[in-house]
Amino acid sequence: MQQEPLFYIKREENETAGPYDLVQMAGLLRKKIVTPETMTCLKGTDDWKAFSWQPHYSVVREIPPDAVSNRAIELEEKALEAQVGPIPMPSHEMMMKLGGLFCGSMLAGIGAFIIAWLDQTTGYCLMAAGAAAVTVATCMIMVRLLDEDFWTLAQIFFLPGGDIFYFITNIWQYFTWFCVRYIGAAMFVGAVLGMAMRSRH
Repeated sequence: MQQEPLFYIKREENETAGPYDLVQMAGLLRKKIVTPETMTCLKGTDDWKAFSWQPHYSVVREIPPDAVSNRAIELEEKALEAQVGPIPMPSHEMMMKLGGLFCGSMLAGIGAFIIAWLDQTTGYCLMAAGAAAVTVATCMIMVRLLDEDFWTLAQIFFLPGGDIFYFITNIWQYFTWFCVRYIGAAMFVGAVLGMAMRSRH
């Protein structure tokens, strides 16, 4: 099977772009990014010549606008594979900080439980503070997510495991708000349980 020809093109200040297949070259020609005078070179050769002098020029001119570029599809698939790759292994620093977050949440929950069990009024305050912390942190995380593009948001909300992959790979951008959120949640749950235990006695 003969390999499809690919072209490099010379752009402004002698910058080289490509390679492009025939369908891509037809699209560039229609957009006037490439002209018949644009210097081109077939991949695998060093022979630069005006595009109109290339043997495939007449073929490119006849390619319809709805033609599909196999090379463009291949490049999109590779980009998607690179974007949705395997979840990276957590570093030692990440494990230490996540461990600290877990311990901090446990201590906050236990402390809130004991305080709420001893004093109901303070328990209500801790419960309100925990709920407020969770609400504020969740809102700040959502505001930060709005800076992402449509495809990233689609990956987070609709791709199974996409949210896990996204937050692991971007954990340091959200870590502070994760701490506020989960420590607040632990305070809320601890206070609720402490008041429930107090009311039973």
